[in-house]
Amino acid sequence: MKKILVILLSVISINLLAQNKFSTRGLIISLDEKLRVTSIHGDREYLPENADCYMVRLKIGEEILLPESTRWKDNTVTVFFNRYTNVLLSIEELDKYLKIEVLEVNDDNRIDVLFYGPFPVIMDETIGEIVGVVREDGYALGIQSLNAKTTGGKLVNPDGSDPSRGTTATEEDYGSSLQAYCINRNKDREYAIWNNSIPDVYIPANPDGKLEGSAIAIFGCREPEVLKVIEKIELEQGLPHSTINGKWSKISPDANKPYLITTFREDNIDEIIEYTKRLGYNAFYHGHPFSTWGHFELIKEQFPNGWDGMKKCVEKAKEKGLRAGVHTLTNFITTNDPFVSPAPDDKLMVFCRTTLNRDLSEKDNEIYINDPEGYDYKNTNQALMIGNEIIRFSGVSKDKPYRLLDCQRGQYGTIASSYRAGTEIARLVDHPYKVFFPNWKLQKEMIINLADFFNYTGVGQLDFDGHEGGWGTGEGEYGMDYFSEQLQKQVNHELRNGSSRSNHYYWHTVSYINWGEPWYGGFTKSQGHYRYQNQALLKRNYIPNMLGWFLLNESTTLQEFEYMLARSAGYDAGYALYSMLEDMKKNPEFDQIAEAVNTWEEARLKKIFNDNQLMQLQDVNNDFSLKKISEDEFVLQYYDKKYFELLNLPVQPGQPNDVSVDFEVSEEKKFYFVIGATGESGSITNINIDYNGYATYTIPAELKPNWSITYRGDDKILVYDEAGRLKTNLDFEEESIVLGEGANNIRVSADFSRDADIKLQGYIRLKGKTVRIPL
Repeated sequence: MKKILVILLSVISINLLAQNKFSTRGLIISLDEKLRVTSIHGDREYLPENADCYMVRLKIGEEILLPESTRWKDNTVTVFFNRYTNVLLSIEELDKYLKIEVLEVNDDNRIDVLFYGPFPVIMDETIGEIVGVVREDGYALGIQSLNAKTTGGKLVNPDGSDPSRGTTATEEDYGSSLQAYCINRNKDREYAIWNNSIPDVYIPANPDGKLEGSAIAIFGCREPEVLKVIEKIELEQGLPHSTINGKWSKISPDANKPYLITTFREDNIDEIIEYTKRLGYNAFYHGHPFSTWGHFELIKEQFPNGWDGMKKCVEKAKEKGLRAGVHTLTNFITTNDPFVSPAPDDKLMVFCRTTLNRDLSEKDNEIYINDPEGYDYKNTNQALMIGNEIIRFSGVSKDKPYRLLDCQRGQYGTIASSYRAGTEIARLVDHPYKVFFPNWKLQKEMIINLADFFNYTGVGQLDFDGHEGGWGTGEGEYGMDYFSEQLQKQVNHELRNGSSRSNHYYWHTVSYINWGEPWYGGFTKSQGHYRYQNQALLKRNYIPNMLGWFLLNESTTLQEFEYMLARSAGYDAGYALYSMLEDMKKNPEFDQIAEAVNTWEEARLKKIFNDNQLMQLQDVNNDFSLKKISEDEFVLQYYDKKYFELLNLPVQPGQPNDVSVDFEVSEEKKFYFVIGATGESGSITNINIDYNGYATYTIPAELKPNWSITYRGDDKILVYDEAGRLKTNLDFEEESIVLGEGANNIRVSADFSRDADIKLQGYIRLKGKTVRIPL
């Protein structure tokens, strides 16, 4: 009898052990009876020694609950956290991934957060913090959230907002970890929102964000298979699946093609199409077409026929094979939108609620309230809502009876009215752009309005600029992800899109992420290093590379443009060109620029450069030009550059304050120089270029902080201000400066204003080697 009992117990133990091992192609995960992860096995064991990792955990208040026991049935498991709280999970073994889903929660009114993992692994070679994939020695391990309410990453704020670029995969002392969570939004909550910056926000229960249905996928595979596995997950699990011209955006060569940002109108659309085609781009994009955000009415002067006028522009573009796009700021609501004026929608997002302490007449400019908490918080509009009225105020009194001070009644086209004591009053969530935000229900209306615009007009591109506005709903990353996912689902055609933010779930919707603004000083200065640092981030997260926005004005030079085009080719990155039609018309080098754009873009797409050349093209210290000499051959021109720096230093009497640059050339060559003033204050004048000790050229220009001058070997010296705008075009009457064969010396000197906190920096450039690149 004892022998039979031992055999039965052994069989039960073996069955339990089998139930707790889950495998898919490329990955085996083992769990013990408490849902503790005991093994993560791919090519080898990746779980660190002594790791204390659970498939799921719960957060109730400030307490973290770990599983105490489990009860298994087929591929489902009931996880008991205490005698009151249990969660029913399914763990499904699919071909290339495991799916873990929350089926039931018995105590969801108490649970605040359900965590997946974190799953620790001894891998740290490449960590994709956004996509949630880590790689080492050719093997990859990944986690994917399977719906918008399941957030990839670490919980850093109670509402789920996260200002980082991504924490779904993070570097740890033992290697890295993968993690996700789901906030229980199906309960009333009150906490600070928007990266913990807006206090005391009451958020009612949101059934869309209940714990049931939250799910993740976990997979392991060889590194080259990662995108194939994620695409399979997207298609099988109904995730967003963004395509460009029918091909998945993560592998489509069209996803990161450059595009033109400009102001197109009904009366200039034909010329915009012409210039877009001349640049070889397949898309143009309106930088500011809407007079209101919320209902998305178009600017009347640009589109006198409204949405019909935009539709006509889009149709003309399509006839020429071009995509038309528009810009807005996601869920930002302008103060002139019907959601605000003449009567505010009661679904505008509010915080710091209180009630009137006394009756309020339509003429009162002090408002007596019961609870002053949060009213000393300063935001942009200092606006509150009561009934159908919006009121602005300067602050709250420090003493009782508490009063809102300096109230401006009937703001934004609303009408001042009278209210009885006890009437609720609440502050409106706003932003420095002087806009308001929707709550969850109103955001859904905004999505419908924007989708209606895209469906009616056929517009096929936008950026979710201000994407963090989704935080304004109080739902953190879920607010962001829901907006972009739902808009893509509701638009009835392809929607090429980017964002000002990066996060895990939006990864499935995004076509590109195009960071880098052009407003701060030319192609080389405006957020230059930021743009190039981003390329490694994009690459390790399988996001098509983009360099950001660049500004072409009437004085932009071919050399400046080729500086950017070389980086575009080196990183295999697209970009956006911001330029108005008049600037393109007035730019004297536009034809040469357009030719260069077409040449470099053809070379990039045909991948003509070898690995060594790509590394050289990425180096911001190198300059190049590229010519196509036949259908089968390109010529890459290298340039030699030498940098110099002249400081405002005291020198001995009679000693010149200059800097020397030497060149050895094999043949006579013209040279090019750029000289800039870097610093905070003062100016630089009398800039002298001394050539081989017998000729001196004085540049009759004053350089203020961050101004620059350019000489291109012709009869002009160009002077630019701190924003890269052409200020002066000086005639250079001397013959072009030429370096003769052999040794050459150039000395640069200048005068600094008294007490100037400024220095002179620049470089001298001349042609170097040429390399022929056959196809």
